[in-house]
Amino acid sequence: MIGYLEKNKRFSIIFMVLMAVEIFVISSIPGRDFPAVGIDPSLAYHLIVFFLFNFFLILSIIGKKNVKVKYLVLSIVFSIIYAVLDEIHQFFVPLRLPSVRDVLIDAAGVSLSTITYLYYKRKI
Repeated sequence: MIGYLEKNKRFSIIFMVLMAVEIFVISSIPGRDFPAVGIDPSLAYHLIVFFLFNFFLILSIIGKKNVKVKYLVLSIVFSIIYAVLDEIHQFFVPLRLPSVRDVLIDAAGVSLSTITYLYYKRKI
């Protein structure tokens, strides 16, 4: 599947945009109506959604080209900037507040997706 997405960058771009839209829509929902089950489910959501966002962004940028550090740095920086902007956006949503913790979890998802991509390419 990854090979297909590398060859057909338009699908990677579509999935990346869909992830960006989902992040924006979910973060636009007022309040936090998560059930208390011990571990905050939003932690897993942040990790997974930014993992996918960055992974599709990497595939969109690199495609079939050789892996270069500058492309990976570009995807990491863009993804983390998007995470920060998402938290700033939440400041304007009723009953929501920006959180440094969420940005750090988003950055962890971004890092994991980069490591996963490098492992897939056998660069680590």
